[in-house]
Amino acid sequence: MTFKRFIIALLSIPLIAYWLILSPVIPNYTDEYTYHWNSKDGKWKFSIYHISVTTPISFIQFWQEKKYLVLYNSKDEYIGQTTPFCLQSFMDFNILLPNRSHNSIWFLPDECDYSIPIDKPNWWSRIIKFRLSL
Repeated sequence: MTFKRFIIALLSIPLIAYWLILSPVIPNYTDEYTYHWNSKDGKWKFSIYHISVTTPISFIQFWQEKKYLVLYNSKDEYIGQTTPFCLQSFMDFNILLPNRSHNSIWFLPDECDYSIPIDKPNWWSRIIKFRLSL
């Protein structure tokens, strides 16, 4: 393998991974089919988004009505979102807000148990926050 092909492969792998994994779960705040609601204390805003059809896999997930949850603070600043590796159709789930014992928002749905850290975002939330800032 030549040096040029090595550099092309080195640059294309992250772009392909971004396209396959994160492009379907980039939130579009102006989406009219998004469901938004606030926590009772007014500190957090939650939004449920549909998967964007950007890849062949995301088309199937969109057809199955898979969704993901995004957390914003009271100033509508992006904090983080649920994992892009376990998507589901949100019908019934419980939310545990941060308290003295944990500093994350926990979601307990049927298919996946996951959280959104507030102070140390997951790697996908950091990448998406950077992407949204552009």
